[in-house]
Parts: sequence; C-alpha cells; structure tokens
Amino acid sequence: MVNSAKFAKDGLIISVIDGNEIAIPDDMANRHRAMIAEWVAAGNEIEPYVPDPLPEPVIVIPAVTLWERMTDAEAIQVNDAMAAQPIRTRQIFLTANTFRSDHELWPLLQQVAATLFGVERAAELLA
Repeated sequence: MVNSAKFAKDGLIISVIDGNEIAIPDDMANRHRAMIAEWVAAGNEIEPYVPDPLPEPVIVIPAVTLWERMTDAEAIQVNDAMAAQPIRTRQIFLTANTFRSDHELWPLLQQVAATLFGVERAAELLA
C-alpha cells in the first residue's frame, strides 16, 4: 500500500510503500511506479519536488573598508556605541580584520548601524 510519494531532484519518486521508503524511477514499467499510478488514480497526489532554498550569501567586509565608508561623525558615533558593549564584544570588534554576516556579532553591528544612521545608511555601510 502506498502511503506517500514525492518527486525528488533527480526525477525519482520517493515513496513510502508498506512502511518502507523506496526510490522509484518514473517509469510505468516499474511495478512500484504502477502502484503509485493506481494510488494517484484513487485521488492522491505525488508531491512536487521543491528545491532547498539557497543559503543567504555571506557578506564579508574588510574592517578598514567599513571605517572608510563612514564619515568622521559616524565613526565617532560607532566608537561611542561600541564603548558601551561588553569587553569581549569590543575586543572582537577592535581586532577583527573582517566583518562577516555569518558571525555571531553581525546582528549587533546591523542593529548599531541601523539605530545610529537608519536602515538605508546601515545597508550602505554593511553592503
């Protein structure tokens, strides 16, 4: 008995038949594919293939580039905001060669920039 069926990336159908997961070619000469056809005729559907979403690209900004993008006034504001952070965070920020969007402190950098300069300017600085 067919319990479920879903198309896979390579055109196979991944189906659970009698409790067992089976990869089945989309070929009506295959006995399991014929079972799925009967299952579909009874009102069931083969789920379509849905690709995994692409991961977000990682943004990498050299630290010097971030500071170069800021005006002197913006740099002073960022420095003051970072001075209020815990020592570990300050040291990471001060010694980093790059700022990466996959790093644990990226959301803090985004939040500080957005709070100080607005979302649009923050996006420009962190692009």
